[in-house]
Amino acid sequence: MIYIEDLDKLTVTLQQEIDSGNGFDENHIFYRLIASGLAAANSKPGQFTWNEDIIEFANSIEAAGGAKTINLLRGPGFVKQSEPVSSDRYWDLVNIPFPSKSTSQRRKGAAITDNGVISHNLKNFQKMCELSSERLIDNDTVSITPICLSRDAMAVKPSGDWDKHTNQIVGLDFPIDLDYIKAHPDPDPEYLQKHMNTEAGAIVATSLDNMVSLMVANDFLTKSTPGESVYTTVINSIQAVQICENCLLNINSDIVSVDITQTQCDCLCKDCILNISEHELAEPCERCTLFHSSPCPQLRACKRCETLGIKCKKLAVLALSMDCESNNAAAMRKLDLKSDSTSPYSLLTYSVPDVVHAGKKVFRASANWWLLVNGYRVNNSLLRSLRQFDIACSPDLKVVVSDTALRNRDRMDYSSIVQSTGKELQSAIKKHTQSTGSYVTHTFYPDLFWKSRFPSIMRSVTDICLGRSEAQSVLPYIFFGIKLC
Repeated sequence: MIYIEDLDKLTVTLQQEIDSGNGFDENHIFYRLIASGLAAANSKPGQFTWNEDIIEFANSIEAAGGAKTINLLRGPGFVKQSEPVSSDRYWDLVNIPFPSKSTSQRRKGAAITDNGVISHNLKNFQKMCELSSERLIDNDTVSITPICLSRDAMAVKPSGDWDKHTNQIVGLDFPIDLDYIKAHPDPDPEYLQKHMNTEAGAIVATSLDNMVSLMVANDFLTKSTPGESVYTTVINSIQAVQICENCLLNINSDIVSVDITQTQCDCLCKDCILNISEHELAEPCERCTLFHSSPCPQLRACKRCETLGIKCKKLAVLALSMDCESNNAAAMRKLDLKSDSTSPYSLLTYSVPDVVHAGKKVFRASANWWLLVNGYRVNNSLLRSLRQFDIACSPDLKVVVSDTALRNRDRMDYSSIVQSTGKELQSAIKKHTQSTGSYVTHTFYPDLFWKSRFPSIMRSVTDICLGRSEAQSVLPYIFFGIKLC
């Protein structure tokens, strides 16, 4: 017989909480953590299997707080232990019983390291658009949802990493497997360095009604990727995204990237394309008039769905948004040219500069140099002068814009652009001009260029001149009045 006095207070408290019916039962994550931790402590090494929910919970903590957070919670564990650790030492090495790093790594999903459209993501995006987005065309034969593709990339450290899921070294524009290593026992380092990825990009699809948005494609670039390669990647992505739902379901589920050469989704008619090239307002050819309302492949049902007599549900890419780097700009110009070499699956697709990148570029330029806008010279530093030194305007500006936004030291922070161009800021400046005047005094050159470490810049006043817009300039310190717009 066991008396309650013989039990530890923690055991009694736990039992009381379980019996209370307040929700602490075997389905709760803390209950599972305690049960799994105690089972691991009383099991021999290699003979215990962690609960899948606990492994996923540990991976979620690592994803949110980083490796240091989960290491602090887990404790030193059994790292660098030459011999198996007995159960009586288990709690000396563990803080909170979480799975080991190797156990957590086995539970993580494989990363997609290939370029191209991800079939699973595209299927999910099509389903979500079917449920919530507006249609461009919707009749008995075809249902078309208009979308926009946006492409962006971030710099990554060039390196090759071992992927245990595919047994390959990834990080280059070609995989390095065992066969490659056998064929190239002494590879050229410069060749490998040239083919290492320096940017990891993503292509995000968004419905034109802005109801659905999801990443649908990967795009890894090397340092020497030309504009022609970017154009090819974009064209292939546009065609792959526009594969209809029925043809996409027939793709092998084990294939991650959509291969447009192996799909049966063909919407092309050569006679209709010829009509488009010869006539501005083209009509379908005589054979296609019975089934299609448009000669453009982006607005037609595919031949497979037409043969099976089922409704063709697909997406139509009408816009492509990218930043204006040199290789991207070359691809955008070629896409908008619509020459004879243009892919027929992108006839209705036009490129637009990414507004966030365009705003950052102009805003960063105005932070350091004077831009000519509507006949006036403008500089973001003028707002800092008003905010810090103007007695009448400073209190109002400090409420609507922060000094951090005006300094613009974080190149990736777009919120500074929103603050510096907001309606509240414009209203405060207009209020100031109506009450006290419409001028602000500020240095013409940035402080950086007239300090003593630049001896080539003159440091004494040499001339005073009257320029346009009543701007008085004093060289080289050059304090002058600027009319506020």
